[in-house]
Amino acid sequence: MILAAAACADSEGPPPPELVLAQNARFWNKLPEPGGLRDQRAGELQRMTAALNVYETIRGFHASNNWEQWGRTNPGGSAILAYVLRLRREYGEKDD
Repeated sequence: MILAAAACADSEGPPPPELVLAQNARFWNKLPEPGGLRDQRAGELQRMTAALNVYETIRGFHASNNWEQWGRTNPGGSAILAYVLRLRREYGEKDD
């Protein structure tokens, strides 16, 4: 799911279901299932958050014209980007 969200951010694949849910939840200001936070399926909100964080980090990185400055001002994003790059190396995905 992490690599699929990253590929989507790179415009190289469709969004994973968790990313679609997260984007729809944000747009509509509604959770996927009726009820509150505790009424959602186990782990779903965490997967949605992870997918959205990866997607937005990769998109933000690509939008930056100064990657070094981006890394300094976005330490959390830098950690996410490093994690995605490590996963790509470990699982043979593209790495640029």
